[in-house]
Amino acid sequence: MAMVSSKLVFIDIDGTLADEKHVVPESAKAACRKAQANGHKLFICTGRSLPKIERSILDLGFDGVVSVAGAQANVGDKVLFQHLVPAEAVDAAMEYFKLHHIESYQWQGADGMYISEGYRRHLESKGKAFNRGEFAKFWHRIDEVEVPFGSTLGETIKVSKGSYFTGPNPDVTFEQTKRDLSPWFETVHGSYDKISPNNGELLINGIDKGTAVRNVADALGYTIADTIAIGDSDNDTAMLKAAGTSVAMGNAIHGIEQFCNLQTTDIHDNGLANAFRALGLV
Repeated sequence: MAMVSSKLVFIDIDGTLADEKHVVPESAKAACRKAQANGHKLFICTGRSLPKIERSILDLGFDGVVSVAGAQANVGDKVLFQHLVPAEAVDAAMEYFKLHHIESYQWQGADGMYISEGYRRHLESKGKAFNRGEFAKFWHRIDEVEVPFGSTLGETIKVSKGSYFTGPNPDVTFEQTKRDLSPWFETVHGSYDKISPNNGELLINGIDKGTAVRNVADALGYTIADTIAIGDSDNDTAMLKAAGTSVAMGNAIHGIEQFCNLQTTDIHDNGLANAFRALGLV
């Protein structure tokens, strides 16, 4: 196949690059190396904050990382851009959580994850010791944050995204929460459907994986036509719709394949490598 001109490729992590066990298939690693050798630039584009991305993934040598659902982009040690949740938005959400007895939530930013007691209990119940392992130093308990006198939590922590899940019988639906928090956040479905009927990610209004695609392309001198996005779920929608070419994984959910340019095979069936081949990147 004829080589295509240099493309800027945005790749989601969970369900796209790495499977449910956080393993990156060997075929995907090889395809990424080959695409880069062919002159293409590869960016991870994830909802996770930088401190939550495994070293093993960062060490694969991507050209850059878009994190916290489009709020931050890094090329090496250089920050291309970083958006923070306004202090009053954090404080409004905290009030809302209290009002509706939502006990499990976290705030994520470049310097770590700030978690509620309820979220800490959830991690422990899954056997995920938040205070051990490679991420230990990045977990902070919200009730241990020292908020200066006369200040608020929102003014004290620097974060780019929130997420929450309610108990099994919440007094508010996801749609109500989305509407109630809309002055401060764009709320999208989270990844806790198995645990809770109302769970979501709180994104900065007007900032998402799609704005990140446009901003990174601008910064690196690529036209939108030369951008490619590959994802597997609803939280990739903005990125897939913004990119010049969009690819849904074979294991895609939420019906995203309906508006993508092509659908590749399942992640366990060389999905990323097959996508790269179909696009002429390798």
